[in-house]
Amino acid sequence: MSSVLLAEDEFLIRAVLVDALGALGIACIEAPTGQAALDVLVGGEPLSAIIVDIGLPDMSGEKVIEAACLHRPETPVIRCSGAASDAIDPPGRPIHVFPKPYNVDDLSKFVASLVARPDA
Repeated sequence: MSSVLLAEDEFLIRAVLVDALGALGIACIEAPTGQAALDVLVGGEPLSAIIVDIGLPDMSGEKVIEAACLHRPETPVIRCSGAASDAIDPPGRPIHVFPKPYNVDDLSKFVASLVARPDA
């Protein structure tokens, strides 16, 4: 089973997305804070994708994305935000963007397509 890191502070959004991804056979490692996400990124848990809310309570999700690029350079990253972003993708590393509010089914299917691709 594929696992994704879900860095999202809103409990209800996290719960709905965990259920939707679980229905597609994708397990979620939940991180309600940026620090919790960083702990997972530096750990040894295999990840097929990383979903990051930019508005985390303890740090910007951009910091989590920077850490993901450093510690998990081959893992696809999805940036989720309700605000316009001026963030620049790291060279050679596309960051997928899902603006909030997003359709949970659309995001879940997109994540499933990413984890199914050998070059994701």
